[in-house]
This record gives sequence, structure tokens and C-alpha cells, in this order.
Amino acid sequence: MSVLSTMPPRKLRIFAFDPSMGRRHQTLPLNEVIVAIPWEMDKLEPGVPFVGPVGEYVEVIDYDPSLDLVYAPINLHDPRLLADNGLRPAAWNPQFHQQMTYAVAMNTIVNFESALGRVALWAPRDHDEDGRWINPQYVQRLRIYPHALRDANAYYSPEKKALLFGYFEAGEGQSGAPAGTVIFTCLSHDIIAHETSHALLDGMHPRFSEATNPDVLALHEAFADIVAIFQHFSFADVLKDQIARTRGDLESQNLLGQLAQEFGKVLGRGAALRDALGGEKDGIWRAHEPDPKVLRETQEVHARGAILVAAVFRAFLSIYRSRIADLLRIASSGTGILPEGELHPDLVNRLAQEASKSARHILQMCIRALDYCPPVDVTFGDYLRAIITADHDLYPEDEHHYRVALMEAFLAWGIVPREMPIVSVETLLWPTMRDAAADYKAGAPDLAGLKSDLGYLLSRPLEMIDELKTRGDFHDREGQKFLDGLDRTAREIFEEMNKAMGNRLPEKANRSKPSLREILARNLLELGLEADRKVEWLARDLYGRLFWGLITEPKNAPLRDIIRIRTDADAPATVRRSRIVTGPAIEVHSVRMAARRGNRDQMEREYVVELTQTRDGYLDPKKQEAADKGNPPGGPHDFYFRRGCTLLIDADTFEIRRVIRTAGDICDDAELERMRAFLTRQAKTRQNAFTASGARPVRPEVFAHLHRHGS
Repeated sequence: MSVLSTMPPRKLRIFAFDPSMGRRHQTLPLNEVIVAIPWEMDKLEPGVPFVGPVGEYVEVIDYDPSLDLVYAPINLHDPRLLADNGLRPAAWNPQFHQQMTYAVAMNTIVNFESALGRVALWAPRDHDEDGRWINPQYVQRLRIYPHALRDANAYYSPEKKALLFGYFEAGEGQSGAPAGTVIFTCLSHDIIAHETSHALLDGMHPRFSEATNPDVLALHEAFADIVAIFQHFSFADVLKDQIARTRGDLESQNLLGQLAQEFGKVLGRGAALRDALGGEKDGIWRAHEPDPKVLRETQEVHARGAILVAAVFRAFLSIYRSRIADLLRIASSGTGILPEGELHPDLVNRLAQEASKSARHILQMCIRALDYCPPVDVTFGDYLRAIITADHDLYPEDEHHYRVALMEAFLAWGIVPREMPIVSVETLLWPTMRDAAADYKAGAPDLAGLKSDLGYLLSRPLEMIDELKTRGDFHDREGQKFLDGLDRTAREIFEEMNKAMGNRLPEKANRSKPSLREILARNLLELGLEADRKVEWLARDLYGRLFWGLITEPKNAPLRDIIRIRTDADAPATVRRSRIVTGPAIEVHSVRMAARRGNRDQMEREYVVELTQTRDGYLDPKKQEAADKGNPPGGPHDFYFRRGCTLLIDADTFEIRRVIRTAGDICDDAELERMRAFLTRQAKTRQNAFTASGARPVRPEVFAHLHRHGS
């Protein structure tokens, strides 16, 4: 066991929300909280300086380009800081800014890893201008720049693999801070957690930054807000204070559902940047009332995302009310109406416990659902199905009726999956493989043989590599490059594993290093939170290539048909062709392991496999028709049309547990037209002037534009 793993977690002070709390007498006691981060996440011995901080996951670089100034980095292994849980919150101290961004980002990463049961990875570098990944490079650390911009903005940069935080002066007549006060976005818990969540989501779903329908970017924004909001409930003192002030009624106006209070007020909004509970109208705060028509009428990304946030928070409130009903009956002698006066501290503590449990479970449901989404063109309805299915597969009983509460809240806001005439918890579940295969018209597929092949691939990768080398349908040059890539990745895994082991073993033990066959004989994706992150990244690449080899085998045509992956030669000419085999190309987006602990303390493990296909799209239907027939017009295509599916494979039985398909397949002209219509509308909006050249949905710095001036 590592020395670090036996140590208590590193504790660091942060602002609970932002510096504005310290300027109000009422909220001053809530100004500071302490977060705890496991030492082993950074793999550094306590005696070694921890400067920057630069660790395993993030790298804080405090360079201010507007002043051409580098601020002295903090050393979090300084004994004085270790003894006092880091620096005390101070807006004037750039070293505290470094501590704040590091602590909140790492706390957010901890929540993700806890929900998913695996180490977090950032999106790789290097993709070509056609949107295809080529020579992807491992990104160990997300860079954090606390003072990157002299602007009212903060954003995650997919190009730089970095979080960039701005600062600016408060103007006259705003309520958030005195005029001339410098507002640092890197001192807002909510902004840091929001941007970190964008980066984590991009690491899982890099195609979710492509605006292919009104929900995709709105989901990105909503999800980042959900993480920031529900992390508030882990701050015990803040939670107890707000429960005491609202007398347990978290549906009334309170701090817990608000995001970026200081930032929103100094931008002239008079209130927090966003509020999941309600908002002011004519100077009066009112709770949001669900209205299914609002979703149909709302297109702006943040406004649309706010609807999803409101639905999730409404579900949380419903669950919270259910969990505290007995406590209220006891405290009110059975009436359910609490007597006048302050709540008893013991009741406050119990209400806070129930609120914290409910919030933690909702947050984990929302994070776990990311593995249950289609790999491209995701919608709010898909996300609802993902939440329900992921929770069902882990907790079949649903003791507290979380799934019903979420379904009810989503329906109240008009969030319904497409073409689902009967909506219930049961119908929302993504289909099993047997359900999906039941619609296959060419006869029963060989599911037993498929299970055997999957088991062979996942448990004996070296033998699978040898088998792929005997394939006779590979194009000579590209096929050899593919096979060389397999050997290269296997060799890199061998070297990285030996390097990691060598750092942990005594010098004498290094004389007997495990062989390549011994290392690959174990399933590297099963290492979970104990995995070396680079080995995990390489293992995903290796298994992705192997799965591509399996899915492209001629005998697996029935499987491709069931999961709507097209490889027939008569597909439109605009469908990208494979360079390795004859027919349309398949991109295996990811092969990763999800490990979750159920309510019986059982471990549920499954492989998450994502496959996509790409087609060139044109805004002019006549150009599309010509290009589909092999006569493309001059100039580049206008957009990418992608379809695909996610497969969830039981890690013990190798049975495909769930099949999560996009609407239609890559040859579906109706779905292509749906996307064309959306992009045509977007091209006419003001938003597109910032985010597009033409109508291409792929934006290298889409979040910079979305977050401009806190929009």
C-alpha cells in the first residue's frame, strides 16, 4: 500500500461561492469552506515541493498576458500551509487564486471519478480539419490560467486543453460590488466547477461540442451548471444555514440554487448569473413554474439549458420533500406545519443530511448518465433516457422513487424523447440487445457467438492482434499501418506499465520485469481508480482498435445492421469511406470501463463502446443530391452529419446489455434534412455570427463565444 493512501486527504480553503459573501454581514460566516482532495490523486510525496500547483490532473499556470506578468506560484507542500489547510481566502492574493482554482477543479474531478468508477481523462490533442482524429496525443494535465483574460469571461478551450479565467472592473450602479472593484472569475466556485465540467464532459464526449441540434450545446451548458449547483450541497455549514433560514423549504429563494452571484450582479443583472429555482420579475422573486411550451419556443443555448437545469432541480426538490416528510410530521406533532420560530438545531442537521444525500444521488445519476448517451447528436430526451436507464441498471428497486421524480419533472417542462407515444419509466429504458435484435428482419443473429467473440477480444488481446494479422480484406498499405498501430500501442502499454511498476518496486525487484504477454494478459480497463492514467488512455486506444477489427468482420454484418452501422457498398458517396477495408468507415470513439457500487454493495461493471460514422453534408439539397451520387460541387462541404451508437457490455458475461442508437443511420436522408434545417436557422441568428463561418457545427473555441460576457 502506498504511503499516500494511508494519509488523510489534503484539505484546502476556498470561497464557498465568491468574494461577495464576505462583503455582507449576513453571509460572512459562510464565506469560507474547506474541501478535501485525496493525496494519491497527485502521486507526489509530501516532502517534494508541490509548486504551481502542478499535479497528475491539472497544471496551474499563473501568467497574465495583459500585463506580461507571471505571479509567483504557491507551494502547497509548504509546512505552514499544510498545517493551516492552505492559504486563507483573500481576493488580493494571486497565490490564493491558484489554490482556489486547483482545489475546486480537483474536487469536481473527484465527484466524476466517484460516480464513474474510473480515472478521468482529458480529450486528446490533434484532429485534422475534416473532423477525423489522426495521431491523437495523450493529454496528461488540463492547464488552468487564473488570470488569462482582462475580460468578463471564462471558458474551457478544447484547442488549448485549458481553462482560461478573466478579470474586469465592476461598473457604476451595480449591486454585486463597489464600482472599480476588480472581479476575478477564478474566485467563483461555480465558474470554476462549470468550466472544469465542460472539460470533463469533452474528455468523455468530444462530439458533444458539435451543434447538430438545439439541445447539444444546451446540454453541455446545463450539465456544467448541474455539477456546480449540486456541489453546493457538500458544503455542510452553508447547507445548514440555508435550511435554517428557509425553515427547510428549499423551494423558496436561497443561495443553493444560484450560480455565480457576484458575476451576475456586476454585469447588471441584479441577481445571480443563473438561478435553478426562480428569478426576479418586476422586482419580485418568483419560483419557476414548469411550462412545456417554453422549450419549444426557446433556442438560445443558455436559456434552453436553464430549462434542463430547472427540471433536474425540480426532481431534487420532490425527492427531498419525500425524504423529510417523516421529520416534518415528528417536528409538527403530525400536522406537517412547523411551529413559528427558529428550527431546532437537531432538526436542521437531519434536514441537511437528507438534502445532502438527495443532492449527491442526483449528481451521481446525472454524471453516470453520460455513459448511457448516444455518442453524437444527443438530445434532452436522450439524456432523460440515459439517467433513467443508468439508475435502473444499478438500483433496480428505486426505493425512493428517484426515477419517477426525474421523469415527472422532465415531462413537466416538455422534455420528451422523440417518437415515444407512451412515456413511463419502463418505456424510457434503452433497449437491450435482445430487444434491438427482435426488430432484425433477416433472421435471428448469433448472439451466443457474439458473446464468445467479445470475451475473446476483451480477455485475450494479444491473440486478437495475431488474428487480425491474418485478415485478408485489409488494403495493403493502410491495413499494415493499422496493424503497426496495434503493435505500437501494445508496446507503449508495456513500457508505461514497467515504468510505473519500476517507480514503486525496490531496485532489486526491477531485474524481473513482467513480459508484454503477462501485462496484456490482464484486462487493463478493469483497473478503475487504481489505473495509471496514461496506461488507461493507451488501453482504451488498444481495445478501440480491437473492437474496430471485430465490428468490421464480414460475419458481423447482422450486428452492424442491428446497431445501425452501415457498411454496404451502395451507401451515398458522401459517407466517409474506410482506408483499411472496402466500404463506409467506422470510428470506434471509445472503449472504456464503468464501475459502480450498487445498494447491496455489489460492483456493477460494464464496457462502454461508442461507434460513429460521418457523412459530408450540404445546405443546398441539390448539391447534396449531386454529391451523394459521386459528383460533389466545387469547394468544401458545409457540415458533418454523424450517426452512431453506444453499446454497454456486461464485464462478467460479455453480453451486450444496452444498445443506444441515434435516430436513423448515416444513410438516413430525413435525419440529414432535420440537421440541415436546424443549421439553416442557426445561420440566420446573431449567435452564429460569433460561432460560425458558414454553417459548420464544429467550433474550436465554441465555449469562448458561448461564455462571452457571461451569457
